[in-house]
Amino acid sequence: MEQIIKDNASAIFALLGTLAGATLTFIGAWILQSQEAKNRLLEKVLDKRIQAHENVIELSKFLRQVTSLGYAEKDGELERTPAIMLSHESFDDFLLKFSQTGADSSTWLSTEVTRELNFIQDYFVNLYEFLRDVKPDKFPEIGRIIRQDFIGFSSSLEKLAFEFFAKDLTKMKLNDINQWQKYPVKTTQKRLNETAFLKNKDEILKVINA
Repeated sequence: MEQIIKDNASAIFALLGTLAGATLTFIGAWILQSQEAKNRLLEKVLDKRIQAHENVIELSKFLRQVTSLGYAEKDGELERTPAIMLSHESFDDFLLKFSQTGADSSTWLSTEVTRELNFIQDYFVNLYEFLRDVKPDKFPEIGRIIRQDFIGFSSSLEKLAFEFFAKDLTKMKLNDINQWQKYPVKTTQKRLNETAFLKNKDEILKVINA
């Protein structure tokens, strides 16, 4: 046996070299394919995250849209109301758009944006219940009273979305589902109490009952 190995040493070493080379080639190809697959996955995640935050920015722009009421304030400027408060129908359409944006994007959004969306949702749930039986022609005037709330929400969403692009865009870590997705109750209640909606409820009631 030993003599056979000696006689055929060169062939045996050549065969072993070929096997080793094939093995290394296979391992190298597998590593390359695995890296390419990982890169494709990361690219898809990145695209999803970018699109989700772009959707939030579009929502913020929608919140900021206003329409003139056709009469002037005390300082001479025309009074304005949020476009989504022109009627009950436009308000309902916006709530549907808001819900769809949250549902479609929540998995890919930063925790900070998610918390802000949830807070704004709490606001609109309260506003919707308050306005449930209000006549449609009252909505523009009510919108005038609470317009600053919409501007504030637009600014906060836009700011947090842009912070994601500036700081977290290349981070592939998604939201931790164990991380609290809403502000503490006290924080939520405090911010709600500071809204034009709750601070001017009596004025809104006068419009409703006029």
